[in-house]
Amino acid sequence: MPSVNSRILFSIMLLLLAGGAFSQESKSEDLTIVYDIRVKSTRSSTGIEETYNGGIQTLMLKAGKARMRMVSLMRTQSIYFREAGNNVQEVIIAKESGKEKYKYKLNASEWKLYNSKYDRVQYSFESSSITVLGYQCKKAIVTLADGKKVIAYYTTALQQPKYIEPMFAGIPGIVLQYEYVQKKGSITYVASRISRNTIDEDIFKEPGASFASRTYIPTK
Repeated sequence: MPSVNSRILFSIMLLLLAGGAFSQESKSEDLTIVYDIRVKSTRSSTGIEETYNGGIQTLMLKAGKARMRMVSLMRTQSIYFREAGNNVQEVIIAKESGKEKYKYKLNASEWKLYNSKYDRVQYSFESSSITVLGYQCKKAIVTLADGKKVIAYYTTALQQPKYIEPMFAGIPGIVLQYEYVQKKGSITYVASRISRNTIDEDIFKEPGASFASRTYIPTK
């Protein structure tokens, strides 16, 4: 019969092995978040921005890669992310709707330039909170370089790479609801579904030959 010390040592080893397996599983856990898009307009006529009303944005995360897909009356578009050493290595932006489908690739520097309008974003964190899909979300006010504000609610229970949504890079968690208000109205993104089911690898594959390749040209 094993000694007491042997049994204790064996139990500790089991706990350590179990903990290691759990950590590895958690690190590679897939995550899907679906956001509903709601647009309110103060104008009597229909504007282009209202074609996004009723749209859906889906964030899909898997170890080392991600995809953000927007579906609306205006257009369907996906952004694919490839990671290297916890940093973005390549971004592929693909227009999926319409007769002309195209894609263009950006490296890390080009992706930063693409989102340069968020370089001077400021964050103000408040104590108030709301609950979204069972997650307690704290309030943050994001002030853009032009002075416009975005009201965001985030949870620290979920995380994503900071390069996916540069506007929220300074927020310590995933934003599950945010609202952008301007004179013409407002646009709100609200998480309507969260899933941890395994995501098929094909979801993250680069669009094929049916998508014309274009060169990214920075705009002023």
